[in-house]
Amino acid sequence: MARARQSQVVESEQTDAIVPTRPAIHLSNCKKGGVGKTLLSKLKAAYCLEAGLDCYAVDADRQESFIKAYPQFVQPTRFSELDRHLKIPDRILDLALEKLVLLDLPGNVEEGFNHWLNAGDILAAAIDLGVEIQNWYLLDDSQECYEGFLRTLEFMQDRVKHILVRNLGKCEEWDSFDGFITPQLLQQFDLRVIDLPRLREDTATEIYKNTLSFTEARRYKGFSTAQLAGLRAYLRRAYDVLAVADFSVENLRVNN
Repeated sequence: MARARQSQVVESEQTDAIVPTRPAIHLSNCKKGGVGKTLLSKLKAAYCLEAGLDCYAVDADRQESFIKAYPQFVQPTRFSELDRHLKIPDRILDLALEKLVLLDLPGNVEEGFNHWLNAGDILAAAIDLGVEIQNWYLLDDSQECYEGFLRTLEFMQDRVKHILVRNLGKCEEWDSFDGFITPQLLQQFDLRVIDLPRLREDTATEIYKNTLSFTEARRYKGFSTAQLAGLRAYLRRAYDVLAVADFSVENLRVNN
């Protein structure tokens, strides 16, 4: 039932109704660049906007691709291991006390981000405050991705919820997956694994080149009828995949 409703979101435009969300921080994360972190953030933002889910969005990447796609919706932050004050990233936890926060992390921020988590004991503070942190970790089938995730898992342990996102748009064969992500690891940390579908390459390139939001992309005059139809089908598939990891109205909204 939940997955059917998720698919129907893409058929309608942004709703005027505002749905309150539970306190949480969702990370689009990977230590390697170019694996689809911002794509995932944009998909989540698109779903939230279309479903009327009340949330904040934060871009930690200096390229600001997330901000450029949603300039009225996304705000910037920065992480640095040299930052002694941390007042700017601390705002993320303040925001998460109010509602869901979507945080897009760049690939080169591991040390700075871990410094912020350590300096403020953020993981423990989030638990105490009732803010759930979810680590959505993007993968291709490279050793760099897997080793980055294992470092993150060792650092965060079970204090956060981990979702492994295999990006089929970047990689179709996953020969190394079972060697790094063992059944024992899946069970020990209750890891979720989802497969993000592939978007038609010329459509994906145009969206990336023009930093389009998915709302803009569905109306983009440069796309053919076939591309627009394919994009809508892609969004339905992507939203259904997100729902498998409980990213849906039913699971994000404040419980009445």
